[in-house]
Amino acid sequence: MSTEYRTKRRKIVDALVDKMKLINGQHPYNSNVFNNVKGKMLFLDEIEEYPKVCVIAGDEVREYQTAGFKWRFLTVNIRAYVRNEEDAQEELATLFEDIEKIIDESDALVYDTSIIPNGTTTSMTIDSITTDEGAIAPLGIGEMSVTVRY
Repeated sequence: MSTEYRTKRRKIVDALVDKMKLINGQHPYNSNVFNNVKGKMLFLDEIEEYPKVCVIAGDEVREYQTAGFKWRFLTVNIRAYVRNEEDAQEELATLFEDIEKIIDESDALVYDTSIIPNGTTTSMTIDSITTDEGAIAPLGIGEMSVTVRY
């Protein structure tokens, strides 16, 4: 077991990557990512297998409360790459619906079991979903921006 220190941001990304790998084409999911989910940014020329999902920690904002308590709001970007000769945008939309199921079910995502109480997020909110709108068909690229409060 590695003793390498990982930040809360990294642990949240890793926990989301594990959740995204559950998208396997079996009920309740319509897509299959074949475990092609990474916790780092990949660019189009680095993609060898489709679909590919990348989960990336972005900016973080803090909101300070009384008694030294603070909320952290982490922006997580989820980039999806698909390839479909018929309709890449439809495949991308289906994949994003499956990712949305994961986000909706993971408000209280446990990202750190090494502390007591466990490190857990309190909410995840999808802020936006954007796509290439078919500009690079038969490929499709889309990005979902999610705010994670912990």
